[in-house]
Order: sequence, then C-alpha cells, then structure tokens
Amino acid sequence: MSVKKGELIIPGALPEGTDPLPRFRRRTGFWIFKTGEGFPAEAAKDLNSCPRTLPYRIQNRYGRERKTLRLETVVMENEYIKAVFTPSLGGKLWSMYDKEHGRELLMSNPVVQPGNLAVRDAWMSGGIEWNFGAPGHTYFTCDDVWAAALTDGGGEEFLRIYEFERAKECIWQIDFHLPRNSKQLFSHVRLINPDAADKTTYWWTNIAVPEDGCTRVLSSSKDVIAICGNTLTYERLPYLSVMPGDLSYPINATRSFDYFFQPEKGVVTSWEAAVNKDGYAFYDRSNAPLIYHKMFCWGNHGGGKHWQQYLSDGVNGEYIEIQAGIARSQMHDRPFPKNSVIEWTQCFGGAFIEPDKIHGVSLDKADEAFSGTIDGLISEETLLYRDVEYRRSADIAVTERDILHRASGWGALENMRREKCAESKLPDTAYFPSDSVSDEQDEWLFLLKTGKMKRTDPDQIPASWMVSDKWMKLLEKRDTWNAHLHYGNMLFEHWDDSSVADKARFWPDAGKFEKLAEEEWLLSDRCEPNIWAKRNLAELCRLRGDKEAAEKYYDLIFSDPASDCDFSFAVEYMEFLNENGKYEKSWKLFKKLKPEFQNKDRIMILAASCALRLNELDYVGKLFERDLSAVREGETSLTDLWFEYHARLTAQKTGVIFEENREKLLETAKTEHPAPPRIDFRMSVGKNVKYRKTE
Repeated sequence: MSVKKGELIIPGALPEGTDPLPRFRRRTGFWIFKTGEGFPAEAAKDLNSCPRTLPYRIQNRYGRERKTLRLETVVMENEYIKAVFTPSLGGKLWSMYDKEHGRELLMSNPVVQPGNLAVRDAWMSGGIEWNFGAPGHTYFTCDDVWAAALTDGGGEEFLRIYEFERAKECIWQIDFHLPRNSKQLFSHVRLINPDAADKTTYWWTNIAVPEDGCTRVLSSSKDVIAICGNTLTYERLPYLSVMPGDLSYPINATRSFDYFFQPEKGVVTSWEAAVNKDGYAFYDRSNAPLIYHKMFCWGNHGGGKHWQQYLSDGVNGEYIEIQAGIARSQMHDRPFPKNSVIEWTQCFGGAFIEPDKIHGVSLDKADEAFSGTIDGLISEETLLYRDVEYRRSADIAVTERDILHRASGWGALENMRREKCAESKLPDTAYFPSDSVSDEQDEWLFLLKTGKMKRTDPDQIPASWMVSDKWMKLLEKRDTWNAHLHYGNMLFEHWDDSSVADKARFWPDAGKFEKLAEEEWLLSDRCEPNIWAKRNLAELCRLRGDKEAAEKYYDLIFSDPASDCDFSFAVEYMEFLNENGKYEKSWKLFKKLKPEFQNKDRIMILAASCALRLNELDYVGKLFERDLSAVREGETSLTDLWFEYHARLTAQKTGVIFEENREKLLETAKTEHPAPPRIDFRMSVGKNVKYRKTE
C-alpha cells in the first residue's frame, strides 16, 4: 500500500474570491421543523438548529466558463483499490476505483463545477465529502485542508486530513487506512472539542453514487424520518405517506426527496448500500455514533435531472447520495460536551450480489440478502477491531516533515491565542505550523501582540471576519473604526444560544446584544465614515422592519465611491428594493452600475425582476439566453421570471391588462410555454405543488 502525491488535470470553474459582506445568523434563521402525528418523543429530542456562516465568507465568485485545472491530489492504492483525494477541495474523495471489478465506485465528477448549494454557496457534486460543523455542506467544500502522510504502529502508511473549524472552534481529523489486501477503504474520524464549554456538532459523510434507473437503496434499518414541507414524519420503508411508490428505488421519487434511516436502540454498527440493476453495489459500514444513514435524490422530473447535469458535464451527472451521520437527521443537533472527543470508524467498498436477490423482491428480502453479503465482506466484529486499532493511530502526532498539503493559518493563530491566554494548545495530532499565518490573520495577530487593533483603510475590503467571544475579550481597547466594526459584528452574532441542544434558543438579553452592536457600528462610522458599518446598520434596520431607515443607510453607501469596491452591495440593495416593490429605483440603481457589475448573474436576475414590472421585456428575454451560475438550491426565480415574461407578452399581444388578468395569464403561460430545461432548477413539480410537470 502507498500514500503519494498526485495531480488531477480536469476542466473546471473554481471560486475566485469571496463575498466580503458578513452573513449574520439573523439572515440565515433557524431550521424549525414540526413533527407529524405519532412521531416518537425520543426522535424529537435535539431537533432544530441554527445554521451559520460567520466567521466564514460566502464563496459565490464562480461561473460556468471552465478552464483546465491542475489540482494537487493524494493517492492511496493497494491491490484492490485506488483512492484519489483532493485536499484543495475539502479533502474530498474524488474517485474510488475498484481494481478487482474494473469499476468506479463513486460518481466521480468529470468536471469541477460549483453550484449554490452549500453553507458558503459553492458546492460540487460527486465523490465523498466530509461535512462537519454546521448544518449543510461543509465550510471547506472549496477550501484547502491540511493533509499529512503518517505511519501506524504496524509500519503501514496512512493519510490524515484535518483542520481547525472556526465557527465551533473545534478540530476535525480523518485518518484513511487502506491495509494490504483490503477490499475496503477505512476512515477513522476524530472530532475534538478542546474547550471547557459544551457545544453542539454535526457530521454527515456524503457519498455520491451513480444512479442507473434501477438503483435500490438498502440499509440495516427500515424506520425512517421523512420530510414533507417543514413537517417530519416517522414511517417505515418502502412505502411512505409523503409520496407514492416503492421509495427504496429513488427513481420513484417525483420530487427532490430524502429520508433518514433510524436504527434500533442499542445498535453498535449499521450499514447502507446502493445496488444497481446488474447487482453491483457500493456499501459502507460504520460503528456508533455514526449509525444513522440517509438517502437523497433529485427526483424524477425536469428540474431534478437538470440539476444533476448542471453540476456535471451535462452527460455523466446522474447520481444519488447515501449518507451517514451522528444525529438522527440533518435537522438534529448532536451535543458535544466540553473537553471531549467523538470518534468512529467507517469503511467503504464495492461488491457484486445476484441481481434477483435485490430486484423484483420485497425490501425485507433484499435487505436480508445484502445483510448476509456485507457480514461476509466486513463483519461487525472486524469493524470494531479496526476501530480500536485506528483509535491508537489517531493519537500519532503530525510533524512538519509529514505534511503533504498546506492549508489556512487559522489553526496556527488559535494556538498563538491560546499561548497568550495561558490555555493548553490544540492537540499535536493536528499540526499547524506558525508560518502558515497569512494576510487573512494579520489584523488578529497584531491585536494579539499589541492589545489593540491595527487601523486599516476603510475604503478597502476587510481581510477577514472573527466572531469568537474569545477574541471579543481581547478587543476591550477600541480606538479605530475597524475595531468598533468587528466588535459590533461579534456582539450581533451572539444574539442566540445555539451552543447546547434542547436549551432556549435565544439569550434572555438578546435585545441588549443587538443594541450594543448598533452602538459599536455607529461609533465605527463616526470614527471614520465607512460603508461597512453603514451596511451593517442597514441590515439591522431591515431585520427590525424599519424599511425607511434601512433605505437611508443603503443610499448613504451608494453616495460613497467606495461602494464600487464590490458588487455585493448592489446585490443586497437591489434585493431590498425589489422585496419592497421599489422596482423603478432598483432599475435606476442597476443602470448606474459599472458594466462589469451589470454583467454579474445575480444582479442580472434582480434586474430582470425590475424589467418585467417596468415593461422592459427585451432585457428579460436576453437573460434566458445566458448560462447562469447563481441559482440557489430550491430557488425558482428563473422559472418564475419565464412564466411571467410569457404572460406579459401575451397580455401585450391580446391587449389585456396584465394585473387584472394575472392568474389566468400565468396559468396559460405554464401550459403553453413550459420552462426550457436549461433554466429549470425546480426541486418539485406537479400542479398541486408548484408548477405543472415538465419533462
């Protein structure tokens, strides 16, 4: 077995830069789900959470024009398996090739094509990703992670990827083992809460496997939590109340759909498999606490099929996701006690089983057949033995000479803060060399060394955000505009208590934090007028429902030439104006933007909304000729625009007044002008759901 560096040459469109505006939790909001009749009380425990983005920035600077990329990889290979990892893309397992059967086990994407699906926007389909931290796809999906080659006690090489996760201030590390003669790749995950404070955490291993039109999903469990709107139901496969058909076959889903397998109490290991029509299966097995599994599919409709091809090369994108997590669903928190470690082992492999044992039989018989197969491939006893062995290897420290791929300087900065504050350093199983500190950390390093924040130019984009209360304590001396700005951000982001599951979600004095944040932003702007504090004040006023005050702040921003530093200000203001029906003002703002901003996808979509209302239909028509990259998962803006565009054209041709005949005209447009596949990003179809079905 070997661990070595490699290179992936592939067409792609990587994000270039980030959105500089802080995305506060107030804008994200809570995930609030109800439970249906008969939902077990135990399964409702720790339900609902608050996704967050800060201190990370949104990664929305990418398009559809691809160029040849040369990505560093780490390759693990033995007699049976070749595994290719991309440490510059969150450590994703890009490819896992079964040498024995000559098959690719995963949907190995032939392109790097982000779409707006992750916590930070940019996300790519395919492979296996490691989702840690907050609900949604990992913060690191388009970021570098640290990678090191280590040697275990038996002289076998293994790969470790790791990073310091800034939102929860925890460490995640994954050790990958591919023993000689093994037909499975093993991952041993260790999550570390290094602080004397209880937190919550989140983990889902997300595996993309090909879907051939007859793929069946099997599991060691049959009870599932399914989602219908914002209500969770607790049911038993293969037939669920939320949708007709045998839903162990994802092809039967008429919309984007997922369900979460619920193991019986006391289960020590669990497994999941996806078996295609010829009996070839991808399977994984893991031990507690990674005992929950999931199936996700895009649905058998136009929008779902488009999403899959849109995220790939237009030919090879058909896939489903089978996942494994440490909480009952992705709407549940996992408590993470102070100074604790959570760890487990998961294995991945491929095998053939006779197709007639899986297809054309009941789900009970199919599950029973594969249960016997997987016990022969990787028994519970073998997996638990491996887990004990790999826990010992997880204690091995990383040194400078072990590093294969370098990542951010945030872990190194955290160690410097801990040393300054007389706290224990992060564990040496995750080594962060001090020379990894870069310009992103410069303001914070200066604060650490001097006790004050270095003044920066208010006309320039701040290098980074920080919201940790640990850094908040270091900002007691504030005499620069940016010190007040950052302190206000920290206060405002601490408006709720999401640190402990099942506790009150809001601080009793949340209003106090909000008021203090407002005062800091006002002080920042008085210290030196700046668009960053004004934007946050506009955001605060918008959230309070004070539309007039918010608009005044946005107007002040656009009276400052510094607003030209980034198009995100225009996006946010146009969204605000459109939401409040001020289309003419929004259109005028758009027309004043410099051409490069007018040509941004999100701004063009917002401008098209204005153009519809102002009868500038030629502009709207041109939008549909563009291959857009800014559409969010679940967003229907393009199809909404399409139907209203054709409805208004019909109104013009027939001489009727659109507003007086709106519903009738839209209904006709949905029937006579089905949305072209290239703009159809709908997650559901059907007249009783959103729109009529489009093929």
